[in-house]
Amino acid sequence: MKKLIVATGLFVMFTSSALANFFVPPMNFFVNRDVATSRVFNTTPFPMVCSGNAYGRTWSGIVLNTWVNQVRVFPGQWVDIGVFSNYYDPFVNAWANIQCYRSW
Repeated sequence: MKKLIVATGLFVMFTSSALANFFVPPMNFFVNRDVATSRVFNTTPFPMVCSGNAYGRTWSGIVLNTWVNQVRVFPGQWVDIGVFSNYYDPFVNAWANIQCYRSW
């Protein structure tokens, strides 16, 4: 019984502490004719590492995407994640799914 309680406690401790550091950072979106950009700001006093996807929908309905993996953003800085289209099929919408966690 003790082994089961200790194993359950260790499992909960390791799985919840790894996920507790993830958060959705402050973001801005810029959409013009051929560029859709998501800008992620680091407003915290510690470095953070971000991963995720950015999407842009064109006028003809095509959804373009790009992804980033383990991008380090230092305090007071930002990173841009952009999707590009051609001039003749402009963007009409953009969105992103980006999650960050703090790093040392």
